[in-house]
Amino acid sequence: MMKIISILILMLFKPSKLMFLLCMLIIMFLFLSFMIKHDQDCFLFYSGLFTDTLSFSLISLSVFIMLLMVMSSMSNINVKVNSLYFSMLLTSLLICLIITFSTSNIIMFYIMFEASLIPTFMLILGWGINLNGPQQEMWAPKNLYVMASLPLLVAFLIWSNNLSSTNMHIMYLYNSYWVTSNLWAFILIFAFSVKLPTYLVHLWLPKAHVEAPVAGSMILAAILLKLGGYGMLRMISKMSNMLLNLTPMLMSWSLTGGAMIAVFCVFQTDIKLLIALSSVAHMSMVMSGLLTFSYWGINGAQFIMIGHGFCSSGLFCIANMSYERMNTRSLFIMKGLQTSMPVMTMLWFMLCTSNMAAPPSLNLLGEMNSITAMFSWTHYTLLLLAMLVFLAAAYSLFLFSQTQHGKLPSKMLTLPPASLREWLTLLLHWIPLNLLIMNPQSIQLLI
Repeated sequence: MMKIISILILMLFKPSKLMFLLCMLIIMFLFLSFMIKHDQDCFLFYSGLFTDTLSFSLISLSVFIMLLMVMSSMSNINVKVNSLYFSMLLTSLLICLIITFSTSNIIMFYIMFEASLIPTFMLILGWGINLNGPQQEMWAPKNLYVMASLPLLVAFLIWSNNLSSTNMHIMYLYNSYWVTSNLWAFILIFAFSVKLPTYLVHLWLPKAHVEAPVAGSMILAAILLKLGGYGMLRMISKMSNMLLNLTPMLMSWSLTGGAMIAVFCVFQTDIKLLIALSSVAHMSMVMSGLLTFSYWGINGAQFIMIGHGFCSSGLFCIANMSYERMNTRSLFIMKGLQTSMPVMTMLWFMLCTSNMAAPPSLNLLGEMNSITAMFSWTHYTLLLLAMLVFLAAAYSLFLFSQTQHGKLPSKMLTLPPASLREWLTLLLHWIPLNLLIMNPQSIQLLI
């Protein structure tokens, strides 16, 4: 079935036909999936599959980003040559993500949760940089996945065995010795925080982004990081009594780590590393909002995840467009784009301001909800929250000013203008990011 879908995609792989088809599909998903209110509590369409507002919004985001990934990769020669394998990988990855976001079986959730990394890893190996010599050491932090995932599997197996059920929606917590243990609570949170990721367990993320092609970076930032947030959203209500003693420590870890990463972003010289590390700073606010166990915090985390999915994917996409023209990711060399592509500068500005949660982006609504929840939880978070907000504006404006102002290198006096495909790809990132704030009920959780 997957091969048939891939062949059908190849039949339409002529740029004009494929771009027209993708634009129509993206516009359809934009209005049907996001702009229409669908506040269902839970809709069971199979014995082990379901959908609610959380899963439906993330599935829609996955399909949306997958279509944009194909559009952004059409200029890659290696993708055109191996288009069958590329489309098969994207199809298999999309299937894994849809099952992950819609399954009610906790063991199937774990299997698909981890299986989604296989096509991503193959995508990086096949279309990323060559892993020769020292570059092979870059994937050493992948061992974090094994270290965090195996205890999570053990916890799920013990949990389902004690309750004689694998349905995550009817699972509840006994007051047994292992449930009330802070160790088990930390294991569950640690496994999801690696995927989120949070500070100290984020080392795999910049390494993966450096090696990944533009499609890999887009799916990593937009979707795969949301797997950790989705797992926390599903499990945190079932672990609230377990996390009461750990919440202050976890909240301090998340906010302090986010502020430190935001400081590191200001001093980055690699454009992909800067965008990748900014994702860690944004996800720290997601984790902190969830740990407040409040309506405002949980909905704020959901808004940030959806908004960040569009914004970070768009930033990686436009950064790759600049890289294709200048053959460098260094901010010391990538300068003066405003003089050669002045209209593209406007899209750089719109995406950078959305990254710093300027109105009317969905990130603004999410951060307002999360900051309100955290400030209500305790006033001691005020300083760290102020640092996060200020530094987000600092590194976003730093990214914009470094790339757009200054003089072009002497060997690059003229750069080719942006094509219609590139304009559509960037606009289809920015439009839903700023239109969703007009109808936030379409992705608002029911608590």
